[in-house]
Amino acid sequence: MPASEKTEGEASMHIEYQCSGGYGGLRLSYQGETDALPAAEAKVLLGLIEAANIFDLTQKHLSKKSRSIPDDFACRLTLSKTGKNKTLSFNELGAPENLRRLSVHLRKLAIKKQSG
Repeated sequence: MPASEKTEGEASMHIEYQCSGGYGGLRLSYQGETDALPAAEAKVLLGLIEAANIFDLTQKHLSKKSRSIPDDFACRLTLSKTGKNKTLSFNELGAPENLRRLSVHLRKLAIKKQSG
């Protein structure tokens, strides 16, 4: 199914993701719309976003879990969809497991986009 064919109830989401750190001091970013991705990729990404409960997480909750760990990734994620916007800043290793999985996936998309 082409990315332009969405299932009913599926809304496009704008994603902005930045991360820096790691062993090599990487600086990566990804920005895009879920409806611009291949359908299978969009489904995986939206599933990870849903599993992470992004729109229910608070910055205060994440700040309590954050800790400074050498070579950790410092991340900033903004999601926007009809009527909702959410921005979170977090250290990857201190984030809830499902948010870490989303972050790892977005970092892979950023690397893929950066390498062409």
